[in-house]
Amino acid sequence: MSKRYAALIADATASRLLPPARRARLQADARAAAQQLNRRYARVLAARFAITLGDELQCLLTSPEPLWEIAHQIRARLPAVDWIVACGLGAISTPLAPTAPEIDGPCFHEARAALDRAKRLRLIFTFGGFPPAIEPLASYYAGLYWSWTPRQRRAATLLRLGDPAAAAAALDVDRSAVSHLARRMAWPLVAAGDKMFRTLLETA
Repeated sequence: MSKRYAALIADATASRLLPPARRARLQADARAAAQQLNRRYARVLAARFAITLGDELQCLLTSPEPLWEIAHQIRARLPAVDWIVACGLGAISTPLAPTAPEIDGPCFHEARAALDRAKRLRLIFTFGGFPPAIEPLASYYAGLYWSWTPRQRRAATLLRLGDPAAAAAALDVDRSAVSHLARRMAWPLVAAGDKMFRTLLETA
């Protein structure tokens, strides 16, 4: 049986509409983020992050377990735009290589198809080759994301990565401001849904 990998493609939405200076800054920030992510997740990367098409990040993981955290690290490190994070589960058809764009196979095809579907359906965290039960959770995630203000989206990303104190520090606000935001976002309910989503993703 072929080994399964998890391919990740993160696409900056509407980046081609940015003014040239802002797009250049995004691309520079994405290159820096790729280097940071390669260091942080070296133990679980089958092939390192690399930039493709100017504003796309790709990597190949040995399992789907880190996908949730990595998706939110990308959003946290590159908050200037919204990111679609598309994940594909499956085999590869070429030898492993140092970076993800040098590799091809079903997991990348699944991720690319998931990205195309996300653009049509306005999803923001999407999957191919995963159990069908994950699809409603992807819709739940997108529904919440687009119902929030940009400030709430940023707070949600930070809360998904750490505790309220860390989120307050990153936002440069008092802890009480984060608590207020979390109440308005019904965070206990969001956290319960996130737990189901993350568990299903990690055990795919």
